[in-house]
Amino acid sequence: MSAEARIAPLRPDLDGLKAVAVVSVVLHQAFPDVLAGGFAGLGVFFVVSGYLICSSVLSELQSPRFSLGDFCARRIRHLVPALLLVLAAVLVAGWFLLAPTDYRQLGQQVVTGSTFVPNLTAEAGSFAAGSASKPLLHLWPLSMWVPFCLLWPLAMWALHRWHMNAMRWTFAALLLYVLLHLAHDQTAAGFDRSAALLLALLVGALLATWQKEVPGGRTNALAWIGAALLTLALMNIAPETTSVAGWWALLPTLGTALLIAAGASAWLNRVVLSSKPLVEIGLISYPLYLWHWPLQSFAHLKSTGDPGWEQPLSWMALAFVLAWTTHRFIEKPIRIGRMNGTVVITALCVGLCLVAVAGFAIHRNNGFEQRIPELVRHLMSTGGRSAVVDGWRDKDCMLDYRLPPSHYKPFCIEQKRPLVFLWGDSHAGSLYPGFKALKESGRHEFGLAERTAAICPSVLGIEPRPLCRSINDANIQAIRDTKPDIVILYSWWHNKRYDLRNLEATVEQIQQAGVPRIILLGAVPYWRKHLPQILLEEWKKGPVQALPPLRLDDVFLDPEVRRATEIMRERAQRMGIEFISGMDFFCNAQGCLTRLSEDATQPLSYDYGHLSTGAAAFYIERLAPLMFNKTR
Repeated sequence: MSAEARIAPLRPDLDGLKAVAVVSVVLHQAFPDVLAGGFAGLGVFFVVSGYLICSSVLSELQSPRFSLGDFCARRIRHLVPALLLVLAAVLVAGWFLLAPTDYRQLGQQVVTGSTFVPNLTAEAGSFAAGSASKPLLHLWPLSMWVPFCLLWPLAMWALHRWHMNAMRWTFAALLLYVLLHLAHDQTAAGFDRSAALLLALLVGALLATWQKEVPGGRTNALAWIGAALLTLALMNIAPETTSVAGWWALLPTLGTALLIAAGASAWLNRVVLSSKPLVEIGLISYPLYLWHWPLQSFAHLKSTGDPGWEQPLSWMALAFVLAWTTHRFIEKPIRIGRMNGTVVITALCVGLCLVAVAGFAIHRNNGFEQRIPELVRHLMSTGGRSAVVDGWRDKDCMLDYRLPPSHYKPFCIEQKRPLVFLWGDSHAGSLYPGFKALKESGRHEFGLAERTAAICPSVLGIEPRPLCRSINDANIQAIRDTKPDIVILYSWWHNKRYDLRNLEATVEQIQQAGVPRIILLGAVPYWRKHLPQILLEEWKKGPVQALPPLRLDDVFLDPEVRRATEIMRERAQRMGIEFISGMDFFCNAQGCLTRLSEDATQPLSYDYGHLSTGAAAFYIERLAPLMFNKTR
């Protein structure tokens, strides 16, 4: 074999191809609509890598002083320094920026990334939507690339020792891989992205063993055809769509192979790909790839709404700066410096082991959740319907849509005076823990009647859901029978399912029943989304050790809540009844409370607007003087 192998000349155009590859990937991540198939740049990079690695080992095998150990040591000095730096930096940044669940997952990614084991939790071939919390998701190709960098030289060395034809055996390996892949899944249209990348490495290796020169008149044609195929792939093949799986995934591999086969003398290779800007970018392509996704991931986590074009440009610029710095001050001194080779290799291997141990510790300790505030841990572990209805007299005095009025329990109406009658939907039912806390405090003596029902406002004659009309007919009869001292009307007044035209007639019926006071309660803070979700999103924008905001401005509120409050205030005034707005107790010029104090662990609501038990107690305690100081 040694007599057949040729020493590959210096090819600056290959650095240009690496630049095209990495810039395509980075641009696709930043502006996916501009470069739909930019992810195909990985295929370009793998073909070039296969070609360079195989060419290098074939050239060095010509020397009688060739050492496989020295070759592998150089590979380690090339691959590990930038990777080790990025892994360590992401671990440190994740401590301050990632939630425990995401940080725990990052620990697993660090272990797989530092040991070059395939990460089965990563979506091979695509940086999927919703993956911003996975800053090392982009390392999955290394599980194929790094073993090839270390194992393929061993195969070439064995072929050289046994005097076997490298090109024939490389072609045989390529053909065998294709057949095995197709036999594994005969229904597939061709190659998925992971398989296509491994095939790209073998294609590059086969090119390195090819002995024939392309005739001079055909080099430009090959280069232009290769460039056209590559452009077609980069502009049109979007990796997020399943339709590209198959033979289309090999298009960038074929285009790159033709460009390499055209040789350095082709005009496109000699003038464009060998230009200084592309060559310089190609030299930093590896650290640039390593840095770009963590920066985008963390930038996305800290962004709000549409990031526009400024944010992608910012992290892209920072990625280039970090890549150049890593190449200039880390990679070059380690690769070509005068430091003791054995010491360097040992230090790099120990560093990878330490990073892997750190990742394992993070994963095993659940992302060290102790580093985040207790409130955030509470928000992450508590939620759902059980948290929302905590403290309610659910299915006893607050009926769901399946229960008729006969299911109200006798204890829902107490005999003690003065009697407060609470009538409304589930939002009125959420106030019961507050009334209960007020009674237990002993500061006010009163009886409570609660007749509430989910999705059933205190308005007669309407049916926003089955059984509502009959429930409210029973409630107005209960008011006639008990003649309470105060009737409190409270519902989600701006619910689009509610027809409030009969509100005035309902109040008139209550007055005719002999009730001396009617209080219409306006809304408490209602939020655009569930409050815990808002708080977690806002908390993720800052260091994980910081608390979510104590108050939020109107941007986070239901856009109808302010207007609905004023409408209900005006209607109460026209009806001659009292109006009390819950917004007045929870909101001020700095915004609306999200919890009762900085160190509180319970949010104001576990959903969009039902008060939690602590917030209900806070609210009713402040309503009490307004209710009872005027009671006859």
